[in-house]
Amino acid sequence: MAMAKMPDELKSCLKEIDVVVSDIAEKSDLLGTDLQNEIDLLSLLERIPKSNTYQPDSVLRGQLTIFKMAIENICVDEEEVTSAISITLLEELGYQPSL
Repeated sequence: MAMAKMPDELKSCLKEIDVVVSDIAEKSDLLGTDLQNEIDLLSLLERIPKSNTYQPDSVLRGQLTIFKMAIENICVDEEEVTSAISITLLEELGYQPSL
């Protein structure tokens, strides 16, 4: 699986967010990107900065949505899908590994 290939420091980031798989992005998800078509958005990372959380238990979490149809659209087989998911996770979480 894609997550098994991730470095340990990035795996620990997954404890701080929820990972959701959705079929395709919504038009509103494209705001702030240069993308025109929903099928082109592979993932969307939405975070709540820790300074904005108002509960001591920190129940508010970030969410990473992986868009299944977009990933499948750029791949020809299951191996490429796994690789594309790994790359997407690394790109999304790698920018700031400590959420």
